[in-house]
Amino acid sequence: MLQNRTQPHPELPNVTLTANLAKTREARELVLTSDPSAIIFTYALPPASPADRLQTLRRAFMNTMKDPEFLADAEKSKLAIDPMTGEELEKIVTRFLKLEPALVTKLKEILAGK
Repeated sequence: MLQNRTQPHPELPNVTLTANLAKTREARELVLTSDPSAIIFTYALPPASPADRLQTLRRAFMNTMKDPEFLADAEKSKLAIDPMTGEELEKIVTRFLKLEPALVTKLKEILAGK
């Protein structure tokens, strides 16, 4: 069993991360960017948003994700709540945007099954 995530799931701290098995920097980058589901449900602000507003919204979001009433409603609806912080999401998006063109080409080939 492996986790294709940047950080271990809180309930699976001893399950190996796929990226930790990569033998080269290129392989690690490919593994870390091959799962876009990490950023499938996101909330975003325009790039020029004030930093204080960004931090306020990030804090409010994470507080909501910990709210007992919210979690009880989610459980009733059988929804899994596994939030990612804004900082974690920002790192993932930045990694995508900074991929070397050769890696982008290779990733496209891998995902297309070529």
